[in-house]
Amino acid sequence: MAEAYIVEAVRTAGGRRNGRLAGVHPADLAAVVLDALVDRTGIDPAVIEDVIMGCVTQAGEQSFAFGRNAIFASKLPDSVPAVTIDRQCGSSQQAIQFAAQAVMSGTQDVVIAAGAESMSRVPMFSNMSFHKKEGVGVGPVSDSIAARFGVAEFSQFGGAEMIAQKYGFDREMLDRFALESHRRAAAATEAGAFRDEIVPVMVDGEPHLRDEGIRADATLE
Repeated sequence: MAEAYIVEAVRTAGGRRNGRLAGVHPADLAAVVLDALVDRTGIDPAVIEDVIMGCVTQAGEQSFAFGRNAIFASKLPDSVPAVTIDRQCGSSQQAIQFAAQAVMSGTQDVVIAAGAESMSRVPMFSNMSFHKKEGVGVGPVSDSIAARFGVAEFSQFGGAEMIAQKYGFDREMLDRFALESHRRAAAATEAGAFRDEIVPVMVDGEPHLRDEGIRADATLE
């Protein structure tokens, strides 16, 4: 069996909802990463055999073969194919696993695993409201699914509450964990730990290079 290697890994800095990246089309965001990957490795983009793109909300600007659209927005040639996958909530992680499987099986040699999501431009759950707007169907939960589980809908929030109760997590424990996460992320940012992996996205003539979601001034209160 062939061995699979990760040759290079890059990302954009994260953006907040309606933050600095809100004006950038998600296909263009993904293209920035694809282009940077080619530039850093020096590889001939024509030898890339597939791009596996993770994306959860495949609607609006992230619909209609989103991974392929990212290629069209990039410097990769039209000959490079792409597929878009949705495994909630680990679509990009699954893209890496599929890419590794392709290489290890001997089916392909050079594969890009990627992911993109703009919740400012394609809000979470927006792909679930189509049936209401168009008056077509009932949405993703069919009668047989509702009958099997006895619920009208599935909720991550309800599930999180059940998990917290099962394992004895209370609000203070989770708040302290979240606060420590932000503090560590802020310290890592200041130490330059993410510098090599982040590629700039030009916004209003300036490069976006810092993760907006990190709250360096957060307190437990």
